[in-house]
Amino acid sequence: MFASDGNDQYSKALVEIFDVESINYGQLVKDREKGRVVGKTRRIVFGKISDSDIETVYVERYNLTLRNGISRLIRKSLCFSKCKEMLDNHLDVYQCYNNLIRINSALTIEKKKDEKNIERTPCMVEDITDHVWTWEELLKFKVPPTTG
Repeated sequence: MFASDGNDQYSKALVEIFDVESINYGQLVKDREKGRVVGKTRRIVFGKISDSDIETVYVERYNLTLRNGISRLIRKSLCFSKCKEMLDNHLDVYQCYNNLIRINSALTIEKKKDEKNIERTPCMVEDITDHVWTWEELLKFKVPPTTG
């Protein structure tokens, strides 16, 4: 399931990477007047998807999280990337931090007064890991070789 704004580049990229029969894709186009959003138009591009499932708020929130965490992504910043490879590396490290190390307060399970809350990371919620990682654990992690 993919949702994006009205930019047609996404449609072309999805068709190049995925089999169209295996994905659902919809676009959310924001109608603006004088810079303010006055309405939203949802469009099913391909697949079986309901209009209510087409939403970009999660991607927009994640983009905001990335911009707040990585100064290279802020507009009008003194920190800019001269090399795309370095920006990609920075994004990779930040996403590992955000998903494995950084506790997300929205994912915390609140317990009764006398019990401790369960703090979780996004990878813990998805059962990729069972604990909050440390920087040492992340930096010493050996990626298993891929087969095929």
